[in-house]
Amino acid sequence: MNDLAVRRKMPALWVRGALLGLLTFGLAFALRMLEWPSWQDPEYRLGTEMLLATHDAYHWVAGAEGFEFGVGHPMSEMLRLLAAGLQTYPAAVAFWFPAVLSSLVAVTVFAWVWALGSMETGVAAGVLTSLAPGFLARTLLGYYDTDLVTLFFPLLMTLAPACWAMRFLLLPQMILRDLALRSGLPAASRLLGAAASGTERPAGNPLAPLWVALLALSGILSWWTMEWHSMFPYLTRYNVCLLGGMALVLAPAGRRGELLLGALAYAMPTLLGWPGLLIVPALPAAGCGRRQRLLEWLRTPVPLVLLWGVVAAFVLSAEVFQTLWQHAGSYLKRSGDVKVAAGGDVLVYPSVAQSIIEVQDLEFGELLAYFHPWQEAAAVGLIGFLWVMIKRPGALFLLPLAALGLLSVKLGGRMVMFGAPVAAVGLTLPAHWLVERIIRPELRGFWSGMLVSAALLGVLGAPFAELIPAMTQGPMLNRRHAEALVRARTVTPEDAMLWLWWDWGYAAHHFARRKTIADGAAHGGPSLYIPAAVFATDNPRFARQLIKYTALKGNEPGNVFEGMDSARAAALIAGLRSPETPLIQAPGKQYVVVSFEMLRLGFWIATFGSWDFLTREGKASALSIVPQQLSYRFDTGEVQVDGNTSPIFATSITVFEDGRMAHRNYIQEWFDKNRNATPEEQRRFLEQRRNVHFLFNRVTEEKLVMDEALFRSLMVQLLVADPGDPAFSQYFKLVYDNVFVRIYEVM
Repeated sequence: MNDLAVRRKMPALWVRGALLGLLTFGLAFALRMLEWPSWQDPEYRLGTEMLLATHDAYHWVAGAEGFEFGVGHPMSEMLRLLAAGLQTYPAAVAFWFPAVLSSLVAVTVFAWVWALGSMETGVAAGVLTSLAPGFLARTLLGYYDTDLVTLFFPLLMTLAPACWAMRFLLLPQMILRDLALRSGLPAASRLLGAAASGTERPAGNPLAPLWVALLALSGILSWWTMEWHSMFPYLTRYNVCLLGGMALVLAPAGRRGELLLGALAYAMPTLLGWPGLLIVPALPAAGCGRRQRLLEWLRTPVPLVLLWGVVAAFVLSAEVFQTLWQHAGSYLKRSGDVKVAAGGDVLVYPSVAQSIIEVQDLEFGELLAYFHPWQEAAAVGLIGFLWVMIKRPGALFLLPLAALGLLSVKLGGRMVMFGAPVAAVGLTLPAHWLVERIIRPELRGFWSGMLVSAALLGVLGAPFAELIPAMTQGPMLNRRHAEALVRARTVTPEDAMLWLWWDWGYAAHHFARRKTIADGAAHGGPSLYIPAAVFATDNPRFARQLIKYTALKGNEPGNVFEGMDSARAAALIAGLRSPETPLIQAPGKQYVVVSFEMLRLGFWIATFGSWDFLTREGKASALSIVPQQLSYRFDTGEVQVDGNTSPIFATSITVFEDGRMAHRNYIQEWFDKNRNATPEEQRRFLEQRRNVHFLFNRVTEEKLVMDEALFRSLMVQLLVADPGDPAFSQYFKLVYDNVFVRIYEVM
């Protein structure tokens, strides 16, 4: 087909591509809406506001509303602008936008597969990527977080460079063929085929204005992504090195200079931002005149070496590699958080990594299930991607995503989402190629490709009909918790400091508009230990002392042990715990928020809060979330769990209901009624009782059982005990109580 015929067909091709892109978006969005019926629960909204499904979403919502340190971040600004444009509030956008942007990820993968060789099959690849369990789990309704853009931007910013590379660079097998044929070995000639003809060589102008503009825009986009997430400085450097290396190694004879120049149109803006665009106007071929002479000079070795030397200097930035090492350590290490004190001594805090689900290690079999519900399909997709890389070197830009996905076995479950497009491309594009080889040439074309795409979606998309509704977990805090945080605006002054577990720090920023002692960004080292020590202790006086001492240090946990080694830190805690230490007076108001939801994390809070700086260990308490059905007798404390042959006689049972909480301690009640019991009678009674405490939430149907140590902790006692009990009332004054959440002022 001649060039004129190709140009005449291009508009129709782009129209068809646009329509299929819209189809991909619509299918991905419609399938994601299968979870919407699961949100029809009054407990999932506060008034008209849908509660959100991840803690970090509230950070961006608060930032969009002008509160706390998320202000000005692109994630917050996107929320603010969308909310203003749609005449709604940021939390509403945060609830619905994940489904929209995730469907745009599907469109981007569609464009990738189109660029790699099959527009029609791109529909299936895009939808399967959007629905991959590892990506879906972090982008369901209400999951407004950076996971949305950490996959979207790497796909979008490398699309143009990949297309440019595939258009103007040699295929690796072409170079191998030439080398083999030049060797003169007959066997190599027969194996690799005839010599490459001139028509096989890439043609066209790699420095055409349109291509240079696309590369430059992709570079600016790559540079801008560094504002969004800390992983992008590393991905963009890989992309720059890859494009430069491909231009150096895969350039056709006589074209290496102009291809290295073309790669600079992407590399300079990527690393330098807007100043990097200064070189771009000099790159397009002008045909004659001064610009042509400049272009000819730029192709010579000296300016090329100088320009790529500048690129190398930015790529090899020591600061970037140091940050990379720190980020890798935060995922890889399982020991405590180490701080070096004066004189080289160290202070070791507990490590939070093991308590965060998304950074826990995965087995390889588990990893495949995050790419597709059928592990066999995921394995085929990974193998197929190897074939794609051999046939389409532009797919090398997806290689870091494949690496991150596979490294989830060490970096944690959060990384599995990056393997989604890799597995989808490896499943769909090779399937298209195989069908094209099987069917007759006259049957190949648009409709055969659409049939392949439809068949792939019909078969590989089938498990998602049940998976999507099943994955919905609802909001990350319940309505009553949100109500309590909203009430904090009226029961606390504006400059109050809220002490609550860091999981709900961001939610407090949005609902309460109050500063918190910890949040999703401040959850390591002292910000992890100090709140945990307050909530895990059974000593209310010590909790009050630690809160007030932290207030003296500016309410900054990092200042409490500044410059101390383990011995001095342990001595400070012992002094605060001692009843001989006078009560500390500190400026400002501090408030403690305890909730039923916090109790689910009691195991980790107790482990962190009981940390011993000398032994570098924490003492875990026993906590179980009972999944089975059970029945209980509140009058006797008898609990019968389905599957158990004998009942459990509990130490205590606490029942949380709308408007009331009921609590009974059966051991205490028995001893109060049987003060004259003999030691033998006491022994027989205690042998019958299990030293466990049950807590039942009749609204959420949650069932918790914990040991005595955890039950005696402040996080439990401030929730279930009488607020007027002198053991607590001299240190903490109740200012709000809705049964499921209590707020106390620190006296």
